[in-house]
Amino acid sequence: MAGKVTGRIMAEIGGGLGKAEHAKLGFYAAHANQMQRMILKNLMRTNKNTDYGKRNRFRDVRSIEDYQRIVPFSAYEDYADYIRRMANGEKNLITSKYIGRYAESSGSTGKSKLVPISAWSLWVCQCFSFSAPVGCAVKHFKRLGKRLPPQRGLLTVEAVSHKLPCGRTASGLAPIPLLYLKPIVRFFATSPYEILFPKSREPMDMHYMKLRFSLIDNKVSYLGTVFITMLESMFFYLENNWQMLCDDIEKGIISQRVVVPPDIRKRLEKKLRPLPERAAQLRAEFQKGFDTPIIPRIWPNVGWLYGMGTGSLALYAKKLRRYIGEDLPIHYLGYAASEGLMAVPLELDSFEYALLPQNGFYEFLPLDSPEGTKPLTIGELTPGTDYEIILTNLSGLYRYRIGDVVRVTGYYKETPKITFMYRLNQIANITGEKISQQAFDLLIDDLSRITGTSFTGYCLYADRDTSPGHYVVLLEPVEPLPAKESETYARIFEERLCETNALVYPQIRNGALGHCEVRFLRAGANEEYREFLRQNGANLNQVKPVRVIDTPEKKQFFFDRIAGE
Repeated sequence: MAGKVTGRIMAEIGGGLGKAEHAKLGFYAAHANQMQRMILKNLMRTNKNTDYGKRNRFRDVRSIEDYQRIVPFSAYEDYADYIRRMANGEKNLITSKYIGRYAESSGSTGKSKLVPISAWSLWVCQCFSFSAPVGCAVKHFKRLGKRLPPQRGLLTVEAVSHKLPCGRTASGLAPIPLLYLKPIVRFFATSPYEILFPKSREPMDMHYMKLRFSLIDNKVSYLGTVFITMLESMFFYLENNWQMLCDDIEKGIISQRVVVPPDIRKRLEKKLRPLPERAAQLRAEFQKGFDTPIIPRIWPNVGWLYGMGTGSLALYAKKLRRYIGEDLPIHYLGYAASEGLMAVPLELDSFEYALLPQNGFYEFLPLDSPEGTKPLTIGELTPGTDYEIILTNLSGLYRYRIGDVVRVTGYYKETPKITFMYRLNQIANITGEKISQQAFDLLIDDLSRITGTSFTGYCLYADRDTSPGHYVVLLEPVEPLPAKESETYARIFEERLCETNALVYPQIRNGALGHCEVRFLRAGANEEYREFLRQNGANLNQVKPVRVIDTPEKKQFFFDRIAGE
């Protein structure tokens, strides 16, 4: 009873805060153009005496036009030395604002970046990452004539952090809200602290551990993750290991086959007890198979879930439906990077995100613009058009080229609604065909549909060492496939590529581009890469699936794991 009351209180508090944040966003959105001018004016005034501000003449900026004329575009390399010095304790280098924490990028697209986050940006992240999703859920349940149920759920987030010489904490952006909520997290999450806040990078089977503590709770009411891929892979693990999990729940143990540091195993087993009745309930559902959605059968109270699922992750959102069903609504969290949270959805099941006009100054550069083209501001955008987004955040990055492409889908009052499309630096190109990450995801979706095969991972390699250059598609099928099938898969992939990209077939026909090749990866290859990144210091909450093999290290890793070789 106490747990139910606590869950109800958490739902009411979270929902109330979420609705308040939506109301504030509505006000900011109604005055978005004015808000953008005010933010830029404030940034120039407060940071004009920083090293970066002096170098780039912030003192002379009186308008948006001045800003675009005087201050150049920037990339991380322009700040790397400043940030290194900030991490060692120096101040007033790129911002005069108080830096509360530092965010670390995943390292999955190159060397990990360290990004300062101001106190205001942290507050916005906290409100819109934790409270605002619950506010969307409250509105969803209200439309159904229901109250949001007591909130206690399965969280896949792992909040790993460490101290910098300056005394500030560094972590991925995604787990920061959880770090602030550590004292109360036990009231709304099934996993114990040892799982949510691991203190070491020792190997641990996190899929098992999170499922082990959530499966015993039949009152789970939501599912929470950062990237949809994590939930999809976790439920795939469940499909293949449910017998072991049920046996352990029945006996009140953690299987010896599971990798867990001995000290953590000892502490966690003290929290467990035999639950033969719950094990029997679960076993009965699992034995029926997974052809009908399993989540509503084992957790009938689950009413919603959240996690990023747009762009390259959209295919995983579709795959997740096999486990959760078609009716369970998803909050897609929004559009964020280590540099800041930029846009959020206003409803569940929405891929449109309202830009946060209070959390940065935004510019938009039309794709393929000639050098010197003036970027557009938020009031000058055309719905249905794709733009490279350029961010000036509140933490010391100015006219920063993140390398992301977003599509403007419309407006919410004065602020644009956007959806993430792809990263500019993940477009494959051999002879000018420019295959975007989004296009590649759709091709794999078509390949899966045509062949009836599901893939746990896939990536593309532009092989320019052959003559002519050609594309190699590396697929990790759910069920092993004979190598001879690769030719059929390559033919289907190439046919769909030619149909969707008008430049490909002429280039193949004239010999400028070679025929596509498909290779099958050994089972577990993509999961091994995640573990490789973790062992090398990457924050798994920030790691995105590899889509393009663009470094020698990635090439060696994945080509070494081709099945049969």
